Amino acid sequence: MTDAVSGTSTRKSSTRTAGKQASGQEPRSRSTGGSKRRSRPGPRQRLLESATRLFTTEGIRVIGIDRILRDADVAKASLYSLFGSKDNLVVACIEELDKDWRRRWEEMCADRPKPEDRILAFFDMAIADEPKENFRGSHFQNAASEYPRPDTDSEHRIRQAALEHRRWCRDTMADLLTEKFGYASRTLADQLIVFLDGGIAGSKMSRTVSPLETARELAKQLLYTAPMMYTI
Repeated sequence: MTDAVSGTSTRKSSTRTAGKQASGQEPRSRSTGGSKRRSRPGPRQRLLESATRLFTTEGIRVIGIDRILRDADVAKASLYSLFGSKDNLVVACIEELDKDWRRRWEEMCADRPKPEDRILAFFDMAIADEPKENFRGSHFQNAASEYPRPDTDSEHRIRQAALEHRRWCRDTMADLLTEKFGYASRTLADQLIVFLDGGIAGSKMSRTVSPLETARELAKQLLYTAPMMYTI
């Protein structure tokens, strides 16, 4: 009697399973796996994310192609078809870091209408970033320092990509200074960018934000005393 009931239960279970398979339903684990595969970033994005993480935490020159490919789970052929070379990938990573930095600066400045507050946002961003980045310093300074005397066109492009970020910071500061004071302020922008460079380098060495806070205070003093130094 018990065997008969058990057999009936087994047949019903089998019938339900067969019905699910016939209707196209799959076990939950398979569905979840498929969803993860569908939401997975494409090869280009995975390469950029892996390379950026490795370059910024360990350095550019010490990271080989094979390490990036393993981390990104991408075939070598895909890397060369998408970027052409490791150096091109480095340039792309630096450009993406620059775009992200500019975007975050714009977001920080959304509620800062005064030009002087927008200038100080450069320092505020660095103060916020350094502890989160384990005091590694500026990714752009670090990249440029790995190629102090570039020998190839690719190395020149890597260095130029890093310097482009610094040029944008300086030019943006200059425009904001002109907006504040009503006259061209390239020299003041040069001083401010030196404050920022020095603050970042000092924080990297001391592993504290104190040098950046000092740099911010120097920038603030300059912003409020500069009109006394010039005849408008």
